Amino acid sequence: MNGGIWSKLSENNKDNADYAVGWDKVTQLNEKYNIDIQYVELQNDDGYSTSDAIQATITSGECFADLFTASDDVTVALRNYLVDISSFVDELQMGSIYIEPATWSGHTYGFTYDNMGSVYVLVYSRDYLKSIGMDVTPTEKFLAGEWSYDDCKEYFTELKAKLPDGTYPIGVHSNHWASMAPAANGAVSVDSDGGIHLADDNYVEAIEFYRELLDLGLAAPITNVAKNEDGSINADQPYGHADMCTATEAKTFVITMAEAWQMNGLESTLSGEWGIVPWPWGSNVTCEGDYTTLSPEYHTAQSIWTNMLAPQKEYRGAGAKDIPDEVLFMIAKDWCDLDNPSGAAARTAMYEAEKAGQPYENLGYTPGTQGDFSTAEDAALYDWLHSRVMVDWGHAVQELGYVRVNRSAAYIIAGGDDGRSTGESFKSEGEQAMADAFK
Repeated sequence: MNGGIWSKLSENNKDNADYAVGWDKVTQLNEKYNIDIQYVELQNDDGYSTSDAIQATITSGECFADLFTASDDVTVALRNYLVDISSFVDELQMGSIYIEPATWSGHTYGFTYDNMGSVYVLVYSRDYLKSIGMDVTPTEKFLAGEWSYDDCKEYFTELKAKLPDGTYPIGVHSNHWASMAPAANGAVSVDSDGGIHLADDNYVEAIEFYRELLDLGLAAPITNVAKNEDGSINADQPYGHADMCTATEAKTFVITMAEAWQMNGLESTLSGEWGIVPWPWGSNVTCEGDYTTLSPEYHTAQSIWTNMLAPQKEYRGAGAKDIPDEVLFMIAKDWCDLDNPSGAAARTAMYEAEKAGQPYENLGYTPGTQGDFSTAEDAALYDWLHSRVMVDWGHAVQELGYVRVNRSAAYIIAGGDDGRSTGESFKSEGEQAMADAFK
């Protein structure tokens, strides 16, 4: 076993309390399945070429581990060596949103144990907004169903009028905008069948909206933009939390992006209460009342995740060759369930509802808990965002060099290029690269 959710079993973790707890759970699995679980490290992995490091062990005759966790891009890269669980996936009894992240081009190679919907959001200092006399927060605007592109521009215009010179309503890196904003307008960059959507109307509209904010002086300026001979683009894009306005200090911008793991430190960084606001929507989405009336096209994007995978039988170690594929994945499922019972309950509840043809609202693994959020209002809104999650494979194919999703967005946002023609160009390039890679 290796990586991700298995990593607490590593010798490198032996000084932490979850090391002993983890090995106690291993004992349960060993007894249940009459096996001997061992943890192994992947050698020669620099963190940038993980798929190459794993593939090297496979092509040498034996995969380094019989079960391992890996990112979205590694899943695609190693697909020809992985167990396809499509024929027995129903036995795992997991909701579809946990299966989709491991399903590429009609084949399912495993599942994710990630809390699907714990996505990037926009964040800001509540205390700073109060200090400058903004009576309504971005959160309240979204909850009221007033966070369309036009609503957003109107709010940012009012906010900008209250800010000191050199401070702007928002600062988001083009990579982050491209990974999240299109979903709020019903688009993904790349779907699970390899379809590229960089030139779709709703995708182009989402990317061009941030360029519009820049042109209107409502987003922190992007400077030192330079396109290189190799087609890459350099630019200084302000977006870090260190440049956010805090409770006591005006800085470069008020609003930026935060990942789920970054939320723990925001109260300290911002010297007080902070808030969240989901991404704004464009013309592909309608809203007839408050945020709960947003049309089904409004989504949040899961753009990065981790999958549970296994090499095909011929590439497994001697002790695991005789374990049927479906049993191997039941071992993996049991480990994930033991590690996070609330996650297990959510995955199972979604499966049972879908099996019965009943609606299911995914609210994440810990609904109703405030966690790191400053207010219960923010926590409840973040729970709701889980219910709108969809998978975007843009990061995976970007990392593999097939589709230059980030470069396309940077050309439009930082470079000011036309969204439609830029999207078409990078789509065409990506389709050729994918055809060459998957032939």
